[in-house]
This record gives sequence, C-alpha cells and structure tokens, in this order.
Amino acid sequence: MKFRGHAHRSLDDKGRLILPPDFRDLIRAEVSDAVIVLTIYDKHVIGITPEQWTRLEGELEKVKSPSRGLQNTIRILYSGYTEILVGKQGRIAIPAHLRKSGKLEKDVVVMGAGRRFEIWPSDSFERLLEEDYDVSGELAENNVTLPF
Repeated sequence: MKFRGHAHRSLDDKGRLILPPDFRDLIRAEVSDAVIVLTIYDKHVIGITPEQWTRLEGELEKVKSPSRGLQNTIRILYSGYTEILVGKQGRIAIPAHLRKSGKLEKDVVVMGAGRRFEIWPSDSFERLLEEDYDVSGELAENNVTLPF
C-alpha cells in the first residue's frame, strides 16, 4: 500500500476531516475493518495500518539500550496512539490530543508519504515546498538514479 498525492482540507468544529478519495479507497480495500492508527511522528500526525503499528513495536523492541532521543521518540509515538475508523465517505475524527500535538487547526494538508500518510498544518506544508534540498550526494551514496 502506497499513499501518493496530497489534498488541502479543512477540519470541522469537531476535528474531523475527509481523506482524499484515493486514500479512503486504499484503506477500505486493504485494511481490516477500515481502521487506521494515528499518532505523532517527526512533529506531524501520521496514519498507518494496525499491521504497520505491530511491526513498528517489534522493530523498536530490538533496541536494547535506546538513547534518550529514541526513548523520547518512542514516548511520543506511544502516547499519540489512537485507532480511528475510516468512514464510508473517508471521514476520520482526529482526537484533540493529536490536533494539539500536530498543531492542526482549521486548514490542513493530507499528504501521501509512501507507506503512511501525514497530516500537516497548511502553512507548514507551504514552507516545506519553499525549502531547497540538495540530496544528490545521498542519492549517489546509495546508488540511486532517478529516472527523470
């Protein structure tokens, strides 16, 4: 399952948003009971499948003596954990604690990030697009050639 694309959305007064149709259809077709996990990662609300969450827990348990930074990342991931039902129209309710932690107010962007989707404040997404990144060295180190 790969989430691609993005959509500008508005949260309603109860913190609900409607996922892009492609995201909704992907989740409803591939995820049992159309339930996703929302949590905080890298300062943003992310959506993953319950199966991905289970794998994440297993991977994190491999670290026997996590650094302070990793401990804090684990705390943030676990404290944000919420299972959410994706409605037939693609509506999800983002709990207040995630809206606050993710700095989500009215205008948001739902974006595909491969195996997860992310929900960002619109202004943060616009700043992301304005950034300049030179990743050519990292791509070369990993023997990656972009086909365009």
